[in-house]
Amino acid sequence: MTDNKHDMFSDRYENNETPWDTNITPPEIIDILQILPTGKALDLGCGTGTVIKTLLEQGWQADGVDFVQVAIDRAEQKLAHFPTEQFRVFCYDVTALDTLDGLRPPYNLMIDIGCGHGTDKSKNDKYATALAGLIRTGGTFMLYIHQPREDSDMGWTPEDVRRLFTPAFEIISEVFSEDTSIGLPSVWYRLQRV
Repeated sequence: MTDNKHDMFSDRYENNETPWDTNITPPEIIDILQILPTGKALDLGCGTGTVIKTLLEQGWQADGVDFVQVAIDRAEQKLAHFPTEQFRVFCYDVTALDTLDGLRPPYNLMIDIGCGHGTDKSKNDKYATALAGLIRTGGTFMLYIHQPREDSDMGWTPEDVRRLFTPAFEIISEVFSEDTSIGLPSVWYRLQRV
């Protein structure tokens, strides 16, 4: 992401202006955890670790990556009572996962709740390729995106998702809705590594 996005997100975390940080794991993630056997998960754009906490409570090993140090510091505090071998969190650029030491692939589950769609568009292909290399065959990728709007460089269209993630992933489901916090058209995808 550009320095401007990094600074903006850092400032918003510092000032507690984070409407996306609800401390509630989305029901779509709770639902998928009910049907998957426990394993290893990677949360992309993990923020303060809410989803990682839910994963750990349900017996998963979980790693998380976010590019805002304040968010990672809060995640470490939130997760401090779990055994350290159960989780790892990294302050790092998700578009450079191929250079991040300490990840524990192959993952059974990857989660991106509004992260990838905000990265530098020139790095989207690299992001998608890295994810395909980190997940095991048959693994599940839960992806939440906003669709693009004219006044923002964030968002992916359904066509963007297909271009980026197929044929390495098969789209199992897509649920179109409107983001309740900001009123933007959004989509939840469940993808499976082929």
